[in-house]
Amino acid sequence: MARKLFCCLSLFCLLTAPFLTWPALGADSIDARIQAEKKKRQELSRKIAGYRKSIKKMGSQVESLLDKIDTLKQDESVAEREISVLELQNRKLQDDLSVLNAAMSEEQKKISDLTGQMRHRLVDMYKYGASEEMNLVMASENVFEASRAIHLLQVIASHDASLLSQLQVRCQNMELSRTTIDSQRAQLREQSQALQTQRNKYQSTIRQTNAFISDIRKQKALAEKASRETEEAQKAVGHTIQTLMQRKKEQSARQKKSGGGAPQGGKDYLAGKGRGSMFDWPVRGKITSGYGQRTHPVFRTKILHSGLDIAAPANTPVKAAAGGEVLFDGWLKGYGQVVILDHGRNYTTVYAHLNSTSVREGQVVKAGSVIGRVGKTGTATGYHLHFEVRMNGATRNPLDYLRR
Repeated sequence: MARKLFCCLSLFCLLTAPFLTWPALGADSIDARIQAEKKKRQELSRKIAGYRKSIKKMGSQVESLLDKIDTLKQDESVAEREISVLELQNRKLQDDLSVLNAAMSEEQKKISDLTGQMRHRLVDMYKYGASEEMNLVMASENVFEASRAIHLLQVIASHDASLLSQLQVRCQNMELSRTTIDSQRAQLREQSQALQTQRNKYQSTIRQTNAFISDIRKQKALAEKASRETEEAQKAVGHTIQTLMQRKKEQSARQKKSGGGAPQGGKDYLAGKGRGSMFDWPVRGKITSGYGQRTHPVFRTKILHSGLDIAAPANTPVKAAAGGEVLFDGWLKGYGQVVILDHGRNYTTVYAHLNSTSVREGQVVKAGSVIGRVGKTGTATGYHLHFEVRMNGATRNPLDYLRR
């Protein structure tokens, strides 16, 4: 019976050893990046939901051309963020499979070694059988030698049992590992399909956006309407700034009255800085559009440009031009993802078309701190930062305030 069990286990291990794997090692860095991307995706969805809610309250979503462009761009941004998550998840699955395959090769060597040892033992058992063990004991000249022979036989039996136990454990792990790798491969296929779906959605949204903008360009009346909406959007930013600043003053007054002290927003972060050196450059790059009248790159109509467009690769870090407090972090019509900083003395800076942000409203930031990444959200033709300097909500030429 024992011989049959040995033979069956040895044959089973020899046949199935190529499938043996161990659970993949954890990839902490990729897991952390996946979680970070998921958090960005959730934050983007939250901002978009807030923006769409505010637009719905105004009742202008159907009529506004900019809102239509924003909706398409938002869908594009969400799909792009989902692609980032899925790509990282795919990479993790591929890395896990690589680890499993590497472990498989190592375990195959161990199985081969154990199987070889078992094969030798089976040959010995076939040659000598149990009678030789009895002859070894009976041939002893005294009790001491007989006891020693019995002990040696017990050691051999224990070794045989250990080999058998190892084979049993490895065969069990083999089945578990085969199930694990099959599951990983199935999950990878599903993730790859989901990734392709998101890529298709992303490309479809881009095509829709381009087609919509093309229609606007072809119709002079629509282009002029879009230009008016853009001018209104620029004015709305100033109104938003004034509203938020007034809210901060009221909050400061309430806190002062209650003895809680004034909030950080009352601080002058520009102390000691003159007009020509008030702000540092938020990104380094070519100025593709300056402050003042220009032909709008999307609608091809004459319009006031309220800031500087600075070209930079996608996801280039955008830095705070000076110390200040985050007055706004969200989505604004035509501007895409935006961060607005309050620097004191009624000066604010606006950073628009961002791909992502890394600050929250009310947060105090130092000059040079990364507040977001370059993108092309909102009404933008390509990756760049739209940077504004405002005083009391009104636009100023940033070149008059940026450090030379």
